[in-house]
Amino acid sequence: TCLVSNVLNRLGYGTVESVNDPRQILQKIESFAPDLLLLDLAMPEISGFDVLESLRKSGGAAARLPVIVITGDATAANKRRALASGATDLLAKPFDPSEANMRIRNIIERQMLQGEIEEQNRLLERRVSERTGQLEHALADVKAAQRQMLRQERLSAFAEMAGGVVHDFSNALMAVIGYSEMLLEEEGCCLANRVTALEYLRIINTAGRDAAEVVSRLRDFYRPRATAESQVLDLKEVLHLAVLMTQPKWRNAARASGTEIIVQTELQHLPIMRGNPAELREMMTNLIFNAVDAMPGGGTLTLRTFESSGGVLLEVEDTGAGMTPEVCARCLDPFFSTKGDHGTGLGLAMVVGIVQRQQGQIEIESAPGVGTTFRITLPAAVDEVAVAVEGSALEESLSEVA
Repeated sequence: TCLVSNVLNRLGYGTVESVNDPRQILQKIESFAPDLLLLDLAMPEISGFDVLESLRKSGGAAARLPVIVITGDATAANKRRALASGATDLLAKPFDPSEANMRIRNIIERQMLQGEIEEQNRLLERRVSERTGQLEHALADVKAAQRQMLRQERLSAFAEMAGGVVHDFSNALMAVIGYSEMLLEEEGCCLANRVTALEYLRIINTAGRDAAEVVSRLRDFYRPRATAESQVLDLKEVLHLAVLMTQPKWRNAARASGTEIIVQTELQHLPIMRGNPAELREMMTNLIFNAVDAMPGGGTLTLRTFESSGGVLLEVEDTGAGMTPEVCARCLDPFFSTKGDHGTGLGLAMVVGIVQRQQGQIEIESAPGVGTTFRITLPAAVDEVAVAVEGSALEESLSEVA
């Protein structure tokens, strides 16, 4: 032990402690806290291998302490056993001081580097923890801002919804008021012609129900219905009724202003569809009113239907003023209107919403001085049993009013 201590002192290792009794090693390690332990395998009373085993089992700093074992029996078996027992390196007696110095310095430098790495890891973990806390705080702020934006968007959407309700409710009321006035003005005629009176009342009733459906959208905005109110329907029936419901504007109001608007229908046989009849009537009402407003001097409004691949093609064509490409590109945007104070800019936007809910598509063709054509493609019902819809009475009524 003294020999090894002297060698280490000559090599420049000033702080060297030695233990003659191997049973005191753990206590010495705890009090001295060395950077390295040199352990002779051939010790009295306790084998060096037993010391290695006790160090490994002790836990704490002693278990992590690098150990260079010194032995005069440097057989391959002893080397393997020493390394397996936890030794870091091995010196064979007699050892060269320069070799011992090199091995000791390599191990100590490696330990120092390991300590620096561990310290850097602790600093990095602390910085990551601090940064994570900052990011979590920032994320909470972002989520709060998102919730605020969602509330604002919801209020904005509600305002737009309310504007659309007013717009469509006014359209429905026009049919109610128009046909009720016709009943009052033609009281004697209607009483004599019960079929005409009942037809007027039916249109008024349908318009009233559509108005109630429009108002219910405000309720549905915050309390959506569990299921969509769609049903099997015949689009021709919807078109016929929409033409009749809008008659007070395209015929009566036009004639009162000294103009005439002719409504023509070219309706082919169509496949059965599934949808919300009130919404589809609302869509047609907006398209018809939009066409009538585009023909202040009178003109022709033509409704056409065709059977297309997997669905129905609907055309609404007017001979009105038409639109420039710039106006045509924006006419479907909410609140865009060329009618000044007389328009809300919601009619065609509502049409787009209904077409989208029907999983359809809409196209526009227009030119100034020529007119405008809206083409709407709607899907046919899938796996539905064909339902015959009797529309002869409405067709006869349409032929009478058109």
